[in-house]
Amino acid sequence: MEDFDQFVRELERARQGREGTGPDSWVALANVPSTNRLARRIISDYENDGLDAVPAWFLAFGQSAGRGRGENRWASPRGAGVYASRILPLPGAEKLQTLPLLVGVGLCRALSGLLPGASCRLKWPNDLVVPGNGAARKIGGILIEAVVRPGEGAVAVVGFGVNRGDDGREGDEGLPPTATTLARAGGSEVSLAELAWRLIEGVERELAHLGEAEYAATSYRELAIHQPGDRLALRVGDQRLEGTFAGIDDRGRLLLESGGERRALAAAEVIEQ
Repeated sequence: MEDFDQFVRELERARQGREGTGPDSWVALANVPSTNRLARRIISDYENDGLDAVPAWFLAFGQSAGRGRGENRWASPRGAGVYASRILPLPGAEKLQTLPLLVGVGLCRALSGLLPGASCRLKWPNDLVVPGNGAARKIGGILIEAVVRPGEGAVAVVGFGVNRGDDGREGDEGLPPTATTLARAGGSEVSLAELAWRLIEGVERELAHLGEAEYAATSYRELAIHQPGDRLALRVGDQRLEGTFAGIDDRGRLLLESGGERRALAAAEVIEQ
């Protein structure tokens, strides 16, 4: 298992001469509750001082309170995965519409380059999964949060976690049967630092297409694990909704045929397929 000092040295070495890793500012942390929480606090501190947030990446060697969508927890043992967040100032809130789609596409394409058969797929709305043996197992997740100020633009926090290996996964942090890692999925052996920059490069490459709704939706559809006609069960708030998958619209909403009508869902979670 790598230690934190080794991780930092390899981050510095792997970034040298590398294009497409985004802002010059990046911070590596031995352990934090959550990189998203840290990024949001820094944005708030800048606001309190009357300053604009500065673009930056935050990479944690471990998280003690990693978060997923809603109240879900993301197990983040030291050295077992990439846990990262990006402060992304935006000129207007309209750019937020394509952001989740593009981040998913960027991460999935980067992972596909490391997995046999380019097998990363997107499970709506924010999961990175690897198909196989009759089931798709989660290898990563995305959490995007935003502060919107009418007339003043917005600041997004783009967070993600990707499982690299089982190092440090014990007890409650052990992988559930629905999850996998790059190592378990037969992926290429790369250092944690190399994986981090590859994933970041994938995200930054797609951020160049912010606001391009057709490109974002088309790219997401190409990587989606859902196929027209698939039976889905979704959690919408406290309710369970079942129906047939009918596609992803140009706004990134999941289209579901249910009860004789087509519904466009912007906020839900696929719980069964």
